[in-house]
Amino acid sequence: MDANVWVRFLRNAHYNPIINCMISYDIEVVLNNYLLSEVFDALVNNKWMSDKLAIVTIETIKRICTIVTENAIYGISPDPEDNYLFDLAVQNNCSFIVSNDIELLNFKLKPVPIFTSNWFLKHFPV
Repeated sequence: MDANVWVRFLRNAHYNPIINCMISYDIEVVLNNYLLSEVFDALVNNKWMSDKLAIVTIETIKRICTIVTENAIYGISPDPEDNYLFDLAVQNNCSFIVSNDIELLNFKLKPVPIFTSNWFLKHFPV
């Protein structure tokens, strides 16, 4: 699950749909510390959360997701800063990536399918 998806739901303190999907369908969300840092920075820098609340939120995400360290292998993402998403997905045998990034969604050489957060919520209703 891409940072932009987390931010979409967290900025309004409305991440229950994601959490409920994960629990109801026993979905394991894999992420790394870089992604968590992106989420934290977006929440704080845009003033959607205080530092303290953002820290608590990140700690909550850490408790419900699988935190891994991937090997940097993939190198042809349309945005080099997103290469890690493919590394995470491939190296952890993920079925798909959830992202709202138009460049990633339209990318032709993706090694793992990418779907929007709306697709995710539609296909995993709670």
